[in-house]
Amino acid sequence: MNTKGRIERYLRAAPKPPVPSDLMNRLRKDVVLKEAQTRGPVLRRWFAPSGASFSHWRVAVAVVIAVIVLLPLSYGASQLIKRCSTISQLPGVNKAKLPWSYDGAALSPDGRHFAGATTNSELVVVDTSTGQQRKLSDNCFWGTPVVWSADGSEIAYLSRRGNSPTEADRQPSSLLALSFQTGTTRILMEEPLWPEDWSSDGRLILGERLSQGGLGAAVMVHLETKDQIVMAKEGASPRFAPNAGSLSYVTKEGNRSILHLVKVDGTSQAAYADFPGAISKPLWSPDGTHLVFVGTQTGIDRQHNDLWALRVEGDRFIGPPSPVMPNVEAMQFFNWSRNGQLAYVTGFNLGGTFTLPVDPRTAKASGPPRQLMLGGNQHCWSPDGQQVALWQKGGFIFLSAGNGEKIRDVPVAGLEDMASGMSWSPDGKLIACSGTDNQKRSGVFLITVETGDARLLTPLDGRANSLTWSPDGRAVAYGQNRGVHVASIEDGKPRQIASPTEKEDIFNRPVFVPEGGSVAYAHLKGRNCGTIIATSVDGKETRELYRVKNGKLNMRVFSLSPDLRHIVFTPGDEKIWCVPTDGGKPFVMADISELGETVFAWWPEWSPKGDAISFSVAREEYQYWVMENFLPVAKAGSR
Repeated sequence: MNTKGRIERYLRAAPKPPVPSDLMNRLRKDVVLKEAQTRGPVLRRWFAPSGASFSHWRVAVAVVIAVIVLLPLSYGASQLIKRCSTISQLPGVNKAKLPWSYDGAALSPDGRHFAGATTNSELVVVDTSTGQQRKLSDNCFWGTPVVWSADGSEIAYLSRRGNSPTEADRQPSSLLALSFQTGTTRILMEEPLWPEDWSSDGRLILGERLSQGGLGAAVMVHLETKDQIVMAKEGASPRFAPNAGSLSYVTKEGNRSILHLVKVDGTSQAAYADFPGAISKPLWSPDGTHLVFVGTQTGIDRQHNDLWALRVEGDRFIGPPSPVMPNVEAMQFFNWSRNGQLAYVTGFNLGGTFTLPVDPRTAKASGPPRQLMLGGNQHCWSPDGQQVALWQKGGFIFLSAGNGEKIRDVPVAGLEDMASGMSWSPDGKLIACSGTDNQKRSGVFLITVETGDARLLTPLDGRANSLTWSPDGRAVAYGQNRGVHVASIEDGKPRQIASPTEKEDIFNRPVFVPEGGSVAYAHLKGRNCGTIIATSVDGKETRELYRVKNGKLNMRVFSLSPDLRHIVFTPGDEKIWCVPTDGGKPFVMADISELGETVFAWWPEWSPKGDAISFSVAREEYQYWVMENFLPVAKAGSR
């Protein structure tokens, strides 16, 4: 008889003492009521197969299985917590293509609808029970928050300025309130404010007023009088308490955060500053007894992002915060509806960085695309074409361009964020990029390939994009403020070589022409580009390299082949296009639709030898969820 058979025989022969009368009551206390009611019959059949007795053997086997299976799993604790709370996916919402990296969506107060801005600037609402979608407006500024009124009758959102905003004019216009039933709108504020919350009486708006440096002020606006009160010059996530008599917001001092609790009329305030890390996106529970927040703490080998709950009583915080869910770095929390559901989204980046072999003579693909790495949008080729450098937060990863194997990691200390585009110097010693350092300085940085040391070459008011080295290594070109600039490596001084004269024009995405005497760049009309222009480095000569005749093709992201015979470009879909510079017809170099649904290619870069291109693939999937019944239960009589 095998082991399974012996265990079954022992279980059947084991004595079965009576089931304790309060067994199921105790289970209901330890497990969420809904879970216990659902699983109660199953549990009773397992522990008491005869219906009236309790099997010690089955309890012993269950304990052994639990120890063997759950104890070794570091993920087990997270799963147990999830089972003790109620988590459910919102049906159909994952098809809405709502942004997950912004606070741009919100659950209605009754939990029946989910609203947000899509990538094509539509305000969409989804029925959470059926998944049915309905467009409410096509003039919603994408990536900005939407806020429901307390009664769910209106949605506040930022409208965009114009139908096809240019790079310079992509700004929100007005804060509007849209009737959920009729679709009519009314103006709440003419001045754009990043909305965060709307008071229950509809008279006050909380939000953030963002500056060019990225630091925002927490502001409260009285909609009738238009009076504005700055709660904090550098504050984040202001939110009304459910009774609207108090509000909260977060400020920072050094590496720690301070959570503030103040009366709306300013008569009292309290602060919690003891959390050993950063606090982000605090949200009020519907009954006003807790504030939950994402707490970020630095561990031995990584940062920990967990969900914490802090009790609130009146105008003060009660006790230390309690952890309620670990490892929430992949979750973006939206809002907490009155029915007790906390809405959040998880996103999965299934794209990456790819290479495509190319015939240098014809510029047609000579093989299938091959993935170098999952993720890694920002990348550049080494001057010998043997390596590809990819930026991931905190440093570079260097990969073999031939087989994709990792060569080494190089941490970059002090550089907090990188803008689009990076370039490897011709001598192989430096990588130029645009970004922001830990001193909040923005501009063009030079990073030593061997050590990761970074120095600021050219300070800028804002970010640059699409940096490219001159062939002689003496200068870098970049795009900023609709124009093209060249900065000397010797002294870092920039000069503008191309500036558009018309408001809707943008000169962007500069690339040094291989011979080095001029810089090629895209001429955009709004968001579309049909012309590639080249201007000499002294700004005196300008010529047209190519003009696409097909109005549906967008050349705003392109790269020149080393022999200047071809231009590769990505319009923003699943196709990679190429066009001969001698006036030939555009042709599809590769179609990557076989890589998955909702996939598109971006940022093509020609290899120095012209025998391959690299490109980024964007493919993301989102899942929208709600959870409830996860707060710690306060003990009777606790204060």
